[in-house]
Amino acid sequence: MQIRQLFYLTKIAECGSITSAAQQLYISQPSLTKSIAQLEKEYGIQIFVRKPNGVELTSQGKDFLYYAKVILNAADILDKVFSDRNSERKSQLFIASQQLDFLYSLVLETYRQNKGKVINGNIVEADRSDVVRRVLDGDVNIGIIVRSNSDSKSFLWHTEAKRLEIHTLDRAGVFACFGPKSPYYERDTITFAEARLCPQIALDIESDIKYDLNFNCTQSHFNMSSLICFNTISACERFLLETDSLLYIAKWAIGCFSETSIRAVSVISDLETRSAPITELLWLKRAGEPLNSMEKQFIQNLYAHFGKSTSEINL
Repeated sequence: MQIRQLFYLTKIAECGSITSAAQQLYISQPSLTKSIAQLEKEYGIQIFVRKPNGVELTSQGKDFLYYAKVILNAADILDKVFSDRNSERKSQLFIASQQLDFLYSLVLETYRQNKGKVINGNIVEADRSDVVRRVLDGDVNIGIIVRSNSDSKSFLWHTEAKRLEIHTLDRAGVFACFGPKSPYYERDTITFAEARLCPQIALDIESDIKYDLNFNCTQSHFNMSSLICFNTISACERFLLETDSLLYIAKWAIGCFSETSIRAVSVISDLETRSAPITELLWLKRAGEPLNSMEKQFIQNLYAHFGKSTSEINL
């Protein structure tokens, strides 16, 4: 196996065609076909199956592609770090996270702790599924997400949890945000039954969950007759201030509205909901892969923010 062969493999998978991949790589189609055939022979598997319009990964091919990307990502990091004459002064921080109120301050703290070094950073805010995908694909090394106990089993199945190390940072109940036009604005708590009467907005709901909600395939606390989804805090903020709508929110995102008149209150159980969901704040990384020094420092700052120690985890 050669790194070059793995790169060819990813390009074919990306193009869905050996011919198109060969054109983009500026090599002959027979040479590219031979390279993949050598990989298949070496590992005793079939990576691609031919289709009328190109090629398609087999189930073994999909697994092989995942590990090929891991190797290519590691090789890229090695090249970037050790080809730099000042590599001992270079730091990297690659994070994907849902929109959370503490993220910026912790990134800033970690940045200041590494002042004077060459810093490569990639901080991405995305929905939960995208955060997990970016970690699995090697685009980032740390992911931060919120999960509820009501969706924990299906969520772990979707994220191929065996490839991840998942650590719990904090737990809390569910909260709801209101603007001044809401009839519940002055309340200190609200029940799920009351919340379902409100027009609702949602933040960062993944496409598969939206599908379930739209076709009523799952039990939820959303008002199905009036629901609109946004993917930014600023869009939710504008809608909350201008309408009587409600936004379910995790404890760790409430601070995103601290400079506004929006209020957040606890959502409590009722006769229809015997036990209210519990949300968990998690951080994750690829299983078996160490973090670099700056990322370790960020995790230490993250744990300190929640009054916890990193002594029981393997960074």
